[in-house]
Amino acid sequence: GDMTDSSERFRQAVELDRDGRLPQAVEAYTALIRDFGGFREAYCNLGSLYARLEKPDNAMECFDRALEHGEDHIIHFNIGSIHFKRKEYKKAIISLNRSRRLNTDFVLASLVMGLSYSRLKNRKAAENCFREVLRLWPGNLIALTALSILYYQSGRLQGSLKLVDRILVLDIGNTGIRKLRAKILYQLNRTADYAGEIKILKETREEFTLFDEFIQAIPAETFTDRFGTLDEKMERLREKARDKTDASSMVSLSLCHLLKGDTDMAVDMLMEARKRALH
Repeated sequence: GDMTDSSERFRQAVELDRDGRLPQAVEAYTALIRDFGGFREAYCNLGSLYARLEKPDNAMECFDRALEHGEDHIIHFNIGSIHFKRKEYKKAIISLNRSRRLNTDFVLASLVMGLSYSRLKNRKAAENCFREVLRLWPGNLIALTALSILYYQSGRLQGSLKLVDRILVLDIGNTGIRKLRAKILYQLNRTADYAGEIKILKETREEFTLFDEFIQAIPAETFTDRFGTLDEKMERLREKARDKTDASSMVSLSLCHLLKGDTDMAVDMLMEARKRALH
């Protein structure tokens, strides 16, 4: 009957997407919606495809249609992410807030919300968002970095130093954060410690960039570092993530997917990471 046809066609569309055949997957979903009418999952998946194909207008239309069939936190998050990419930060915050209300544990909504508030120069609200992220995801490097710079800029040197030390445990080669650490130690008159940091920094040449530049750089550049491109990094993380006990590489991998605009994959990875962390 009709139902088996539509669910079979849906399965085929999902397969095409999984195989990385994105234009064919778009066609399959579009035909499915034309022949059987739209339903939420079809609109969601099609929206996600358009987002990855850098077609935000089409993506937005799909997510709006998905909402007509019932809302959930992922749809609102996707809409918020598109607004964020379009630099429509106030609109982004409205959608991300809806996402957060529907699922209070959904940490990505708080993260992108913090970045949106940062770009609107609303430091207080940004801080609250990043603190919320760290409550649920203590090793999140973006939130740790943002918060350490916000603390530094508002003169809370001890608080900033604590966060900086947490970052360096997770990312020992982070020269920008080392420079921030040196500045803090200098201002705290910890001369010997400061001299030690400067010795380490002598080896490196990069300039430390301040908060606005850091925030501007988030979407992809964060992960295009001296370890190679985002794709190479994801490949290596995938290798590590095959070890079922390794929650942290799942989390990093999730973040890479998020920065590439593939929010569905990012969410799957986060759920998987949460499961691993609980075991």
